[in-house]
Amino acid sequence: EGQSCSHTHAWDILYQTVTLLKEAGNEALKSSQPTLAAQRYDKAVNYCSIAYLNFPVGNSLFLAEHQYVISKNSGFECRWNPLLKQLIMIRLNLSMCFLKEELKDTKEALSQANLALRALRPFTEKGVVLTGKKLSKKRKDEPHETFKEAKTLQAKAYFRLGSAQLAATDFEEAVNSFDKSAKCSKEVDLQVEDAVVRKLNEAKRRRKEKKEKERKKFKFMFSSQGDDDDGDLRL
Repeated sequence: EGQSCSHTHAWDILYQTVTLLKEAGNEALKSSQPTLAAQRYDKAVNYCSIAYLNFPVGNSLFLAEHQYVISKNSGFECRWNPLLKQLIMIRLNLSMCFLKEELKDTKEALSQANLALRALRPFTEKGVVLTGKKLSKKRKDEPHETFKEAKTLQAKAYFRLGSAQLAATDFEEAVNSFDKSAKCSKEVDLQVEDAVVRKLNEAKRRRKEKKEKERKKFKFMFSSQGDDDDGDLRL
């Protein structure tokens, strides 16, 4: 019982540390300091990695036991808990930071959004949690609140992914991501956020402009080729 209490205290300290760093990052972001915010979020992710990465833990039994459970589930955390939710939200905030002018790193913005989506994978089917190797098993009777919270975060993650894809001028993928974001919200009867609708329309518009530009380019190339062919015939 004493050991269990000690483990719980260790998790509490880890969660509190991560939360403080996340809040400090939020404050920096509000103060228009995205570089400082990113540094604080990154430090928070590093603390979370203590729980979720596989590495020698020495005498830290609370980590050893946790790593064993994760290893049985293909490296996924399959228990919906406050630390995991914080990690996902921090990654989404980091993704947003990397799209700010001061940082402008679309590759890292994409990476953070995808990592958030990966962490959500076990929780995106209603009433169950995916577990086991390759997440091929289903743990039933999961509270509906888990599904609702996971889908809400998944909607935000697809929005961040779409925003990064839009910044990278990958308009086709951006449209797909914004569509998925809207779908996730609808699955749990939430209104699609205005920002998602605006970005989706922007991605569709820019996709159309890109296709029109490419069509004109090819048309010009073929017409030029035709002129050259006529010239060859005249010779």
